[in-house]
Amino acid sequence: MRSLYRRLGVVSAIGAVGVLGLGPTALAAPALKMSKTTGVKAGDSITVESFSGLDPDLQAIVIGQCKPVLAQGACVNDKALVGGKSDAKGNWTPGKGGPKAIVLVEKVGDVDCTAKAGACVIAATSLLDPTHVLAKVPLTFGKGGGGNDGGGGGNDGGGNDGGGGGGKTGGGKPDGQLPYTGSPDGLPTYALIASALVMAGGAALFIIPRRRRES
Repeated sequence: MRSLYRRLGVVSAIGAVGVLGLGPTALAAPALKMSKTTGVKAGDSITVESFSGLDPDLQAIVIGQCKPVLAQGACVNDKALVGGKSDAKGNWTPGKGGPKAIVLVEKVGDVDCTAKAGACVIAATSLLDPTHVLAKVPLTFGKGGGGNDGGGGGNDGGGNDGGGGGGKTGGGKPDGQLPYTGSPDGLPTYALIASALVMAGGAALFIIPRRRRES
């Protein structure tokens, strides 16, 4: 009988080690891959090639150009804010309406994205939990490599905000970026986004800048 107990104890210990060994895989950060992240310039449109490792059926995911340290006002969303959700397997599914590409700009607030590699990033979060960064991918403006090079994981810390003074934001306005009424499984309406961010308070990662009225 004691021999049986000893064997069961060994089996249990092996099982525990196996479960612990699976920990890193189960907790792997989401992987975001963009169509291009190096050698980019203001006005370039980049798209989401893949976004995996997300929680299943996660709603209201938004992706945009941001400062490395995410805080209120750290992202640009008047040029493009790509939205969608994850499917049952945790893979990215684009929303049915709204922009399909992120149009890059030279500056995010007071940060010059062209100053150095990684001065700005492409970041993703869910409006259901805007304080939680799902993934970040650094951007490199200027001469450099071509497409299919943009991959990155999430939940890492910040970085330097980078320098740069004010100035007119680069890049033109693409088509199809007016406020729209989309379905709940895609990008929410801009009004819904604004409401969610007000609820999130100072910890919100994305804000909707008020459009200037044309004279």
